[in-house]
Formats: sequence, C-alpha cells, structure tokens
Amino acid sequence: MRAPGIKTRIMGHPLVVWPTIGFFLWSGYMLLVQPDTWIMAAAAFMIGAPVMRAYEQCEAYRIWRGTWNAMAGQTRKRRNVLRPLTGAVALAAIGLYLVATLDRTDTQNAIGVMLVWLIGVGVFFAGRSLWRKKRAAKQAKDDPVTVCVRTPLLPVPTLQQAYAALPAHCWVVLGGR
Repeated sequence: MRAPGIKTRIMGHPLVVWPTIGFFLWSGYMLLVQPDTWIMAAAAFMIGAPVMRAYEQCEAYRIWRGTWNAMAGQTRKRRNVLRPLTGAVALAAIGLYLVATLDRTDTQNAIGVMLVWLIGVGVFFAGRSLWRKKRAAKQAKDDPVTVCVRTPLLPVPTLQQAYAALPAHCWVVLGGR
C-alpha cells in the first residue's frame, strides 16, 4: 500500500479533523436555530467531506503499516493523546464560554462547579496513575515462574536415538558411516 501524499496527511491529521468536525456540528446547530444559515452548513459539509475522506485514507494506511510491521516483530506503542486532547478542547470551549458570560450570576456558579470538577478529575487521574505504578512494582517483585515442569510432557528421544532414526542420505551430509 502506498503512503498517502502530504496533502492527504495534513488534511487527515487529527488537529485538522477535530476542528472540522466541531465546525460541522456547530453549523448544524446554527442551522437548527437559525434557518437562514444554510450556506454555512453547506460550506461545512463541503469542507468536512474531503477532510473525513483524507482521515479515512490515513487511518487505513496506519492500520496497514502497523500490521505490516507486526509481521517483522516490530510493535509500536500507541500513544493515546486524542482522548485527553479532545477533553482539553471541550473544557477550553466551555471555559471560554463561561468567561465570555462572566457578568451573569449563574455563570459564576457554573465556573465554581467547573473548578471543583476539574480538581476532582485531576485528583482521580493522579490517584489512578499512582495506583498503576504501585501495581506494576508489585507485579515486578513477584516470581515470573510459578510452575516448574521437571519432565517433558511428550516423549522425547535421546540424541543417539534421533541420529539413529535419520535416513541414509542424511548420514552422507553429516559425514558419518
């Protein structure tokens, strides 16, 4: 499979795809709220279609390349940055909206709730990280071998029996007899 071109890679990159999806969803919402914004919704569809096609091509190539490299024993550790990035973008959008409407009293309450929630999420992820490190350290201390098999499970011939069972043409190659 051929690697996608630079234009496809740029258009299919998550830093382009996610804002495009956001614009598409926002324009769909605006179309529902104000029907005269259909031009913006059509533009979002015309922009979003090639971006999503490029993303699908890049994703298909990435999966193929991972499978191809796995046949040679190379495994790539996948970094999961898309989920935290999406959460950060969503929180930034909510935060910017709340800051823009700061003069309203209900917004001040929402900012307080959001700060408490962010602190709770931070404590949760820090605790989870510490718990995983502690569990990994405990597993590293455990013995890797728990069962020791002293005799073979299947009958295994001795080396002399294996050599004796070889056909004559093998003996010529081995230089014997």
